[in-house]
Amino acid sequence: MRGVDMRRLIALLALIIFLSAAPAAAQEDGLAIIVSPAPAQTLIGVVTVQGTAASPNFQRYRLEYAVQGSLEPEWFAIVEIAQQVTNGTLALWDTTAVPDGVYQLRLRVFLRSGAVLQTVVQGLNVINRSATTLPTLPQPATPLATAFPTLGPSPTALIQQPPTLPPRPTVASIAPTSPPPSEGQRVVTQTALILQALQGAFCNGALFTLFAFSLFGAYRLFHVRVRPRLRRWLSDGRDG
Repeated sequence: MRGVDMRRLIALLALIIFLSAAPAAAQEDGLAIIVSPAPAQTLIGVVTVQGTAASPNFQRYRLEYAVQGSLEPEWFAIVEIAQQVTNGTLALWDTTAVPDGVYQLRLRVFLRSGAVLQTVVQGLNVINRSATTLPTLPQPATPLATAFPTLGPSPTALIQQPPTLPPRPTVASIAPTSPPPSEGQRVVTQTALILQALQGAFCNGALFTLFAFSLFGAYRLFHVRVRPRLRRWLSDGRDG
């Protein structure tokens, strides 16, 4: 009997140790914390969500919102990021994209083992469209200026002279001026002048050459025909 009781006691102690150690083994190390905004805080415009999403087995974190008060809330994602954040900015939540009301914010950290760490902030009041309009003060009335008549001599009627017509402007005839010649026209003109000068020089040279040949021909004619006759005539005259 004592041996059986001892076995039962040992088995009971082993079971207690196993059950106490099982939750510690199943628990995953990590943090899912939302520091700001705080519960029941009023939100306007773009809100910076700050906190921590970190773990040695970190895979990703997801920040989402839902309407407060629903039995089965429908969560809408703000961001889902695969990078750890420690005491920093988790996301920027543009509350102008949702209707005014009371919302809850949830941070979920997914681990590689399949476990999920989460935290929820409730009672967030979004009031972007229910701003109170300030009353406008009435503008002071502008006093009307009262004109009082002043006594004095009766005004003298002015004699208006008939307007004189101004003299008609004379249009001076301006002779059209020819535009200055272009560079191409100048080159053509200079070329024409050079050709004319060459042509005149060629004509003068031809005339001078023709005149020289004529003189030379006359000299040869005189030397060949006229000179012998002149000599004979002079010699005949001396003989007679």
